[in-house]
Amino acid sequence: MQDDWREETKLRLKNSALYQALVSKCRSEDTDHVVVLVDDVCHYSYQKTKTILRYMGEFTLHDGDHLFRVLGLMEKLISEENIVKLSTPELLLLILSAFLHDIGMAPDEKHVISWRKVWDVNPKFENDCEEKEYSQFKRFTLARPDRMETVEELVGQGDYSKADLLKGYLISDYIRETHSFRSKEIIARDWAGKIKYKDTDLTWEISEICFSHNENALSLLELDRWLLCGQGAYACLPLVAVILRLADILDFDAKRTPAVLYSHLAVKHPVSLEEWNKHRAIESWLISNTCIQFHAKCTHPAIEASIHAFCNVIDFELSVSNNIVSTINEFHRGVHRDLMMQIPFSVDRTKITTKKDIYGKPLYLYRDTQFNLSKSQVIDLLMGTKLYGDPEVALRELIQNSIDACLLRQALEKRWGNFYSPEIIVKYSEEEHQDVLEVIDNGTGMDQDIIDRYYSRVGSSFYKSSDFYDLKAETKADFNPTSRFGIGILSCFMVSDTLIVDTRRIYGPHDSSEPISLTVEGQESIFLIKKGERRTPGTSTKLVLRKNKNPWDRMTDEEFINSVVNVVPNPPFKIIIQSNSKVESRDENSFKDIKVDSIEDDDWQEHENIRRIEFTIDDKDNIGIVGLVVVYLLEDQGKPVEQIELLTKKVIIDEKSYELKKSYSMGSNDIDMHSTSIGVNSENEIKQTSNYRSVVESKSRLSLHGIEIPTTLFPDSWRVQKNQVRIEWPLTVLLVIDVCGIRDLDLNSSRTQVIYSDKWYEFEEQLAFAICNAIASSVGSSYWNSLKGILLKNAKSKQFISGLERVNR
Repeated sequence: MQDDWREETKLRLKNSALYQALVSKCRSEDTDHVVVLVDDVCHYSYQKTKTILRYMGEFTLHDGDHLFRVLGLMEKLISEENIVKLSTPELLLLILSAFLHDIGMAPDEKHVISWRKVWDVNPKFENDCEEKEYSQFKRFTLARPDRMETVEELVGQGDYSKADLLKGYLISDYIRETHSFRSKEIIARDWAGKIKYKDTDLTWEISEICFSHNENALSLLELDRWLLCGQGAYACLPLVAVILRLADILDFDAKRTPAVLYSHLAVKHPVSLEEWNKHRAIESWLISNTCIQFHAKCTHPAIEASIHAFCNVIDFELSVSNNIVSTINEFHRGVHRDLMMQIPFSVDRTKITTKKDIYGKPLYLYRDTQFNLSKSQVIDLLMGTKLYGDPEVALRELIQNSIDACLLRQALEKRWGNFYSPEIIVKYSEEEHQDVLEVIDNGTGMDQDIIDRYYSRVGSSFYKSSDFYDLKAETKADFNPTSRFGIGILSCFMVSDTLIVDTRRIYGPHDSSEPISLTVEGQESIFLIKKGERRTPGTSTKLVLRKNKNPWDRMTDEEFINSVVNVVPNPPFKIIIQSNSKVESRDENSFKDIKVDSIEDDDWQEHENIRRIEFTIDDKDNIGIVGLVVVYLLEDQGKPVEQIELLTKKVIIDEKSYELKKSYSMGSNDIDMHSTSIGVNSENEIKQTSNYRSVVESKSRLSLHGIEIPTTLFPDSWRVQKNQVRIEWPLTVLLVIDVCGIRDLDLNSSRTQVIYSDKWYEFEEQLAFAICNAIASSVGSSYWNSLKGILLKNAKSKQFISGLERVNR
């Protein structure tokens, strides 16, 4: 088989204009070893890329045919006239780059085995290399937590085939995204010291050229423009690299996705499906150094749109590549070289059309039309429908952004071995007769890239991006960010028309970006960006408050400080609160000062039939819950009961008997008192009435990673909104708790409510267990067994029952 492949590559190479030019020059230079080298590399690459389908089956084929098509496209872009003007080293590098640039798409089998161990419970490694490959792929998967969670869910459901399919997608994505790095490694391993022109080793140069085709195009200009390869023999490396880059992206036709292969593959991956469809629609193309034209008759608007989208990518590459070619041509004029390159400026799309039926009518009407958002109207809609509601939420959004930035920097500084003390200042003051709210932190800060990609883009959160998860995996940070939706900054415009930001991003132990000063006057305003004056990394955000929309305007200094404390009851580090005349601070120990009576009814009094048990939960590391809990139990003669009648008395009035009763019962989330009474109505008639009221009822004060969630976990049933969580237990409890550590909950967009998800169900069960276990530890065995029976009888929540049954006494 290998001999057949070698013969095939030789025959196909002989038809290449670049190869023919190389052979001719080598004969005249007596460098036949170069031709032998090309034969060996082409056979090696063609053979190795046959394994790509094993791991990339649903993606467009980067196989041996692709390599030869790239070689052919190179020739069309260079032109016959310029091919003969290329030096022997340039011809050598062009051919080798065509065959080696995708070699990283064919990883070693042992590496794939290492990657698959990510899903093993206790992975074992035979050597350091295997463990290194495992660690690198593990970091890749950690940056994609949603996809890993889906795999775990499918495994938990017993759907192993779908789980394996998703695992394969992750491996395919990893191969595709890292293949340029792997190509360099494979070239260095298999060809070090072998890729030579005369006595000049070009192994490093070819690896850099292959690597560059997947990098920023402008990086090509960093390559040597006049590399001496021997006496009188030079090579322009950026020229080789730009031709490779364009030829690779232009391999855009049906040959790359044969219909017979497509029909036999279960294509389900969304990225690959788009690739297959757009490639299969291409019927023919015209490519030269003056024109790029694709011919396609599309059967569906989605296919036509994807082709145009890909043409947009090619147009961008052509635009950047033209700048590179112009620079190369200018350089060649400077060294008096007779080689002027030319490439098209854009793709000719006139032949990309809709397929017609047998009567000549188009199958559909194509328009580049899809839903687009009107920014101002969407923002008004979000505000108008009370997405945020309370204007004080602006303060909460700013504080949580600062906390996340500080926690991320804390992880970075720890990795660098540096001391770092995170700190946030919340400041309310008056400047030039205007009230100003300012939040200042010494966190990671922002640079222009973060501002462009995340801060200025509504709905795009850095803390939900692969950039963050990759950084989190790198630093081994163990916190869950509270900022996640990328819309929080909008809340600032509920209370302010002017937003002033001073920021500076940290890059390394002693490295940071240039400071940036950013002013935004309204959500429709163009950002005014200037050079800032901030000396250290971090961010300060200043809101110039509207006079009629300032929720803190009528507060005393003490009330303002309390409002900030309520927003962040359990800060992970020091927060300084400054008002006009008062300064206070809170830190990670302040939560312990909060008393449960802050939510207990003011009229609560000790009751001989109601037992009150108060205890703390302090287990951040294991269960991710800290705080105070009060439980109320109904008793009769020291034993737990479901219901108790305290009074039954008959009263005879006007020879008519009336029964007076008074009883207590444990309901869902409360203890009720039911009583009857008699009275005289306006017509002097004696009437008996029944009365119901809650003696004590469940309440909560919840925070997530230190930030307040301002909605109770025990809302009235008629107030519950769609998907909002509601605890319904056969117990009456008061909760003042913070959900922290590695535990997390899903929230609605305005971060005012916890919503149902697997995270909530796990949390509810764990909370139920912690509370029931504490109760069992506070009472005797007989008491607990009786209480457990009552609770099991009346429990409606599966999570409460599961937590209760985990208690062993």
